[in-house]
Amino acid sequence: METIMAFTQFFFTIVIGMYFLTKLRSGKSELASGEESKKEAERLNRMRHISLTEPLTERARPSDMSEIIGQDDGLRALRAALCGKNPQHILIYGPPGVGKTAAARVALEAAKKSPGTPFKSDAKFIEADATTMRFDERCIADPLIGSVHDPIYQGAGDFGTQGVPQPKPGAVSRAHGGVLFIDEIGELHPTQINKLLKVLEDRKVMFESAYYSSTNKNIPTYIHDIFQNGIPADFRLIGATTCSPEKIPPAVRSRCMEIYFNPLSRNDIEAIIRCAGNKFGISVNEKIIKIVSQYARNGREAIKILQTLTNIASLEGRTEVTEEDARWVIEAGRYSAVGYDKIIDISLIKRSDNI
Repeated sequence: METIMAFTQFFFTIVIGMYFLTKLRSGKSELASGEESKKEAERLNRMRHISLTEPLTERARPSDMSEIIGQDDGLRALRAALCGKNPQHILIYGPPGVGKTAAARVALEAAKKSPGTPFKSDAKFIEADATTMRFDERCIADPLIGSVHDPIYQGAGDFGTQGVPQPKPGAVSRAHGGVLFIDEIGELHPTQINKLLKVLEDRKVMFESAYYSSTNKNIPTYIHDIFQNGIPADFRLIGATTCSPEKIPPAVRSRCMEIYFNPLSRNDIEAIIRCAGNKFGISVNEKIIKIVSQYARNGREAIKILQTLTNIASLEGRTEVTEEDARWVIEAGRYSAVGYDKIIDISLIKRSDNI
C-alpha cells in the first residue's frame, strides 16, 4: 500500500512539475513575443514618420475636368455616362499618358455634384491594376472579387480554432456606392472577368465554403448574413485599356459605354507643359516648350522631362531652366522625335530656332 501511495505521489509530482514547466516556457515565449511585437511597432512608427517630397507628377495631376487637355469629346462622353441620374459602366480606350485615369478620377468628383446623382458625397474611387491583380484558383485569395479564409488556411487564430470560415471582401465591395477603376482591364484573367460580370449583374458578391453551416452557433451573426445574403457591391465600373476594342471580351463591352481618348497633339503637349510649369512654380520659356513637345509622346513623358529639368536647375541653385538644359535632357535620355523611329541626332535639337 505504501508503495502505491509513493508511486501515486511521484506521478502527481511529475505531472505538476510538467505543468509549471510548460507555464514557465509559455510565459517566456509570450514575453519574447511581446518584446518582438513592441520592437516591430516602434519600427513601423519610425517608418511612418519618414516621407520624401511629393513627386511633381502628383502635383501636376489634374484636379478638375477643365485641366484634362486634348480630350474634349471624350470628356463630354464621360460626363454624359457618369454624371447623370443613371450612371453607366464605362470603357475608356486610348494610348498611355493621355489622361484616362485622371479623367475617371475627376469625373466622379463632378458626378457627386450633379443634380439627381446617386453618388453620395463620400463615394469612393477604388483603383485596381489588372496586370498585377492575381488570384488563387483555390479561392484562398482574390483581391478583385473577395475570398473566404477557411479554417484549414487560417491556422490557430480565433476563427481557425473554432472552425469558422472568414469572408474577406475584395475591391468590388470596397467600391460599393462609388467607382471601381480597373486599369488595363483587358489583362484580367477570364475567370476574374466572368466573376466580375456576375457581380455587375447581381450587385453583390456571394461566397461559398465547405466549412460553413447555417446551424453552427460558433459562427458570428454577421458571417451568417454574408454567406446567406452576400456582401453589397453596387458600383460603377470604369475600365481603361490601351488595347483595341477587339481584344476586350464582348460580354464586357456590351455592358459598358465605350469612350475613346485621342493621342495628344503637339499643341496639347505644349499646353500640358505650360500648366505643369505653373504648378511647379518654374519659369519655362516658349523655346523650351517647343523642344520638349517635339520629343514627348504624351503628357506623362512631358511631365517627366520637365521634372528632370526642374531638378537640374535646383541642383545648380537656379530658378529658371534653360534651352541648354532641355537639349542635355533630350540627349541624355536618348529621346526620339515624335513620328520618327530612330534615336534623335542632338545636332537637330541645337537648331532650336528652326523648331
